[in-house]
Amino acid sequence: MIVTDIEGTTSAISHVHQVLFPYSRARIGDWVRRPEAASVVREVADDPDEAASILVGWIDADVKATPLKTLQGLIWAEGYASGELTAHVYDDVPPVLRRWSADGVPVYVYSSGSELAQRLWFKHTQHGDLLHHFAGHFDTVSAGPKRDVGSYQAIAKSIGAEPSELTFLSDVAAELDAAAEAGWQTIGVSRPEDGSPDTGNHRRITSFAQL
Repeated sequence: MIVTDIEGTTSAISHVHQVLFPYSRARIGDWVRRPEAASVVREVADDPDEAASILVGWIDADVKATPLKTLQGLIWAEGYASGELTAHVYDDVPPVLRRWSADGVPVYVYSSGSELAQRLWFKHTQHGDLLHHFAGHFDTVSAGPKRDVGSYQAIAKSIGAEPSELTFLSDVAAELDAAAEAGWQTIGVSRPEDGSPDTGNHRRITSFAQL
């Protein structure tokens, strides 16, 4: 069974920072006043203007705050629905997803982005709808922080799999370390396009074509 990260793994980090973050940042001021965002805003501050300021600050600092990720998911959903947004997936990823699907290999996503944002991402890529290749999704709400061993234990329990049956793909060494400590197999994804990150003492690939 495969569990994959998104940013730097299936998709370019630059797309998130240069496209998605600015898109949500420009719309925070409007969204904090929308009824559908009220519960999220209350988690941040009582005053909408104060909440907007905090949320924008979190975007600028790339803080993995759950209320921000939830609100961004709502904002991006509207952008995808309108056709303003298209998600990025590296060209080497879809063929491997198709192969795994054909072979009956369950593939899950674990990302700091909300589960809603994950589903929207893979449904609206430049390669078309890839969402049907995934068996499920996990985020920091459903599983926990990505650098915590307990999060990987929780995912294994939720899937109903032995830790040794799970392989985690990520570009972040600390995440891979946590997964390995939980008994998972690990593969570090170190893409040149994303700065060839150091993935520690884990098996290293530079493209899904090597899987």
